[in-house]
Amino acid sequence: MWQTDWASATQDKTNAGNQRLSTLLPGEVVSVYSLFWMEHCVECAVPDCYTMCPLYVERQDRKCARFKKGISPNRQYPGLFDYGAEVEFRRWGKLEANFGVGALSAAQARLFDGADRFVLQTIHPVSSLFSGLSPKRLLNGAYAELRKASLQALRLRKQTYDEFVIEVWNLGSQAVRLAIECWQRGPKFRTSIVLEPGHSTYRIPVTSMNVDLYGPFGMIRAYPDNDVEAHLVFSWLDFVKYRTSVNRAALKGPTLPASQITASKVKCVIWDLDCTAWDGILGEQEADKIALRPDVVRTMWALDERGILQSIASKNDYTVAWQVLDRLGVAELFLYPQINWSPKSTNIRRIVDALNIGMDSCAFIDDSPFERAEVTHELPEIRVFSDSDVTKLLNRTEFDVPVTAVSKQRRSYYTSESQRKDQALEYGDRYEAFLKACRMEATLFVPTEGEHVERCLELLQRSNQLNLSTHRYSSEEFADMLNRPEALCICTSCRDRFGEHGIVGFASLIGSKERLVLKDFVLSCRVAQKKVENAWFGWLMNAAVLAGYQTVYAPYVKTMRNSVLLNAFVEVGFVQTDIRETGSLLRLECNATPPASDVVSIVSHSLELRPPMGRSPAENFCL
Repeated sequence: MWQTDWASATQDKTNAGNQRLSTLLPGEVVSVYSLFWMEHCVECAVPDCYTMCPLYVERQDRKCARFKKGISPNRQYPGLFDYGAEVEFRRWGKLEANFGVGALSAAQARLFDGADRFVLQTIHPVSSLFSGLSPKRLLNGAYAELRKASLQALRLRKQTYDEFVIEVWNLGSQAVRLAIECWQRGPKFRTSIVLEPGHSTYRIPVTSMNVDLYGPFGMIRAYPDNDVEAHLVFSWLDFVKYRTSVNRAALKGPTLPASQITASKVKCVIWDLDCTAWDGILGEQEADKIALRPDVVRTMWALDERGILQSIASKNDYTVAWQVLDRLGVAELFLYPQINWSPKSTNIRRIVDALNIGMDSCAFIDDSPFERAEVTHELPEIRVFSDSDVTKLLNRTEFDVPVTAVSKQRRSYYTSESQRKDQALEYGDRYEAFLKACRMEATLFVPTEGEHVERCLELLQRSNQLNLSTHRYSSEEFADMLNRPEALCICTSCRDRFGEHGIVGFASLIGSKERLVLKDFVLSCRVAQKKVENAWFGWLMNAAVLAGYQTVYAPYVKTMRNSVLLNAFVEVGFVQTDIRETGSLLRLECNATPPASDVVSIVSHSLELRPPMGRSPAENFCL
């Protein structure tokens, strides 16, 4: 279900006569997990942000609108419901849903959603009528709480799920990375998927997500990486259990020829080998004399340059066939090759599952009419071509994608993404090992460019849970801080092997003759508990010792919400002194190494600490 409470009224009236085809019909699903997707902010700092944040945009209930038109039903993109959820993200906007209810059939989900939207249509006019007396739209808020309590009270049945299905239409002109994260007593799963303009479908095996949907409180989030203001429509964003006992072909309805499917592009081409990639049958000729057909070679490399993935589904001996492909210099092109004696449709399913893409975004090429018919019968949504179509393949609409720097790297991206999923399954509860496999890197630098300064100021103004001083700087105060000769101001940006996190932290260090004081330290929620702070303080302790300091002091201002930061500081080695009701003075001795400080790599570009007061310029040092 979707929080359509604040949707623009006009969006629900989108012309339904030009509907886009979904890769998954509700009738193919036994049940879905009852997620309720809501509008949230990546940098949650309620309620201070309503007055301090420069990005604050007033919603009808006086809360912050991180989406330009709310979550708007758009009937042109049906999926689980008879509409898709259209979202225009502002900076820091995210979708979020909590775990904790249970399983619904597709019909029940549609019934609950219809009832919810009917009630909203009744409430909105009444709430608007009394908006002068209740500017915060308390009637809407009361209904939202009632809806939440009702869903929790249902205590629906438990169900295991096959996949988390993401079907999205990117209405923008540029590719977008969408981050998917799960949190349950700490971060459990993160991936970043590429959404090209147009249609994208990804299917993530639930077993790889490392969450217990019926266990402790948890949540799932979806947001554009690096604060991109994306314009997306979600047809599916759900944990699903498939109806395996029914005829999937019948549920899909008539299968359109590939030439009529223009809504989405091909993302993966799966090749047969014998009489398709090369002439003749491998088992009937000398392997060292086999050569690829010239048109096949040209097509394979052109597809790779366009960022179209490739794999193999061939009935052959794996070792012999792979040696031939390696000798011919094309083995590196193929992801998850399935070279065995299983049915071609079975092998194609394995490839698609491993890549987490939609079946309708794949194409299969085979010379055999029998093999093509078997695949079409079992997988009606896949595009099927004969070997004679290879010469014309690159001119077809569904293969017409631009060649960019990103497209040239797409194969390596999918390779690393699949490796990450395999590793996550192997690690289980060994969370630190999983984080190391993500290869997170934090870059530390002095903020000088306008956009960097603005982002650091936003963090200071908005962050509550991971904020040392909680001082809400004005623009003028922050400019003065950056120009103080005795201060070193440090901006922290992060990235991992799956994408950019952007600027996630700011700190200010004040050096004096006697001591080094950490005046400000703020960290974004998006990297909380990912050991960024452990690595950051490991770097600081080494830098302080090199500079001649043995201790770092940090005045901690206690609030209702920043105990999380205190716990993080204690974990890295800080000790509380001078404890009062309003806070304490934290002290860090620089003669030890914080735990887990090697999980995140630190890159610092010669951050120079200016001479502390009372020292000569000769005593200047670099961090």
